[in-house]
Amino acid sequence: MSQQADEHQPQAAIHERLISHGVVPRKGHEDLLASIKLRLRQMGDLPDATVDQQIRLLEDLSSFELGRFLLENRGLNAYWTHRLVTYRQDAAFADPISDLECRIFEELPGVLATRERFGIFREQLRKRLRSGLALASIPCGLMGELLLLDYDQHRDISLVGVDLDQHALTGAFALAKERGLAHHVSLRCEDAWAPSLTGQIDVLASNGLNIYEPDDARVTALYRSFFDTLKAGGTLITSFLTPPPTLCAESPWNLAEIDPGSLLLQHLLFVRIIDAKWSAFRTHAQTMTQLEDAGFVDITFIDDRARMFPTVIARKPSRSPSGLS
Repeated sequence: MSQQADEHQPQAAIHERLISHGVVPRKGHEDLLASIKLRLRQMGDLPDATVDQQIRLLEDLSSFELGRFLLENRGLNAYWTHRLVTYRQDAAFADPISDLECRIFEELPGVLATRERFGIFREQLRKRLRSGLALASIPCGLMGELLLLDYDQHRDISLVGVDLDQHALTGAFALAKERGLAHHVSLRCEDAWAPSLTGQIDVLASNGLNIYEPDDARVTALYRSFFDTLKAGGTLITSFLTPPPTLCAESPWNLAEIDPGSLLLQHLLFVRIIDAKWSAFRTHAQTMTQLEDAGFVDITFIDDRARMFPTVIARKPSRSPSGLS
C-alpha cells in the first residue's frame, strides 16, 4: 500500500477545506449545548414537539458518542459513515446503546436509505469487476464499498482512495490490512475537485460529497473532475439526496415507504437540533443535467425504496466527438 499526501499544503490548511465535518470542536461541549438550547428556545415550539421536548431530545443526543459527534461537527466523518452503512441489527455493539441511538441506526429514513444506497453501490461495483481494473473511491472515507467486495477471482485489480481527511485514509489503511488487500491499495490525500489521476480509472465510486455542496456549478465541476479521472469508456457510480416534499413540489419521495414518526424524529434531530450540513438536495432531472454538462452519457438511476438517496450510473464515452480515443 502506498499513501500520498498533498505536499503543497500543511494538514491544518487541508482540514479547513473539509466540508462534511469539522476536525476539532469549535467550542466546549457545554457551551455548544447552551447555544443550541438558546437557538431552540428562540425558534419556539413545533406543532408536534414543544421546546422542552426538543431540549430533552438534545440532552439524550449528547449522552452518546455518535450524538456528540453530530452536535459538534454537524456532519459525519469516515468512521461514523462506515458504522452506519455496515450496521446490522443482529450484530451487538461492544457496549449497550441507548434507545435514541438504536432508533438512529435502525429507524431513521435517511439512515435506512443511506444503508440501502451502500448496498446498491456494492452490487453495482461487484457486477463490473474483472481482472486488470483500476477502481477508485473519491472521497473514499474508509473505502468500505470497495474493500468489502470479494476479489478472490480478481487478484490483479488496483484500488485507489482519495480523501482530504487524513483520519479517513488511516481508517481505510487499517480496513485494507484487515481485508488482506493492502498490496492492492493506494491512498492519496487530495481534493476531490483536483485528483491527480487523469485518465487512470476504470470505475469510480463517489458518495457523500455533493450532498454537502449547495453550489450547483461546483457539483458540476466535481462531476467534470470525475470525468477527467476516468479512462475512455469508464463508469461513474455516484448518488445524491432528493428534496423532501416540504421543500420541493417535484420531490420523488415514496412516502408509503417512510414511517411518519421516524421522519419526524429525523427532522427534529438533523434539521432542528443538529442543523446538519448535508442539506444540498437535487432532483433526478437536475442531476441528469449536471452529469450531461460534465460530459457523461448513458445515465441511469437506481432508486432506494424511499427514493431519498438514489444511485446514478454514468459512462464516459469510449471516443471523443472527433472520433479519437
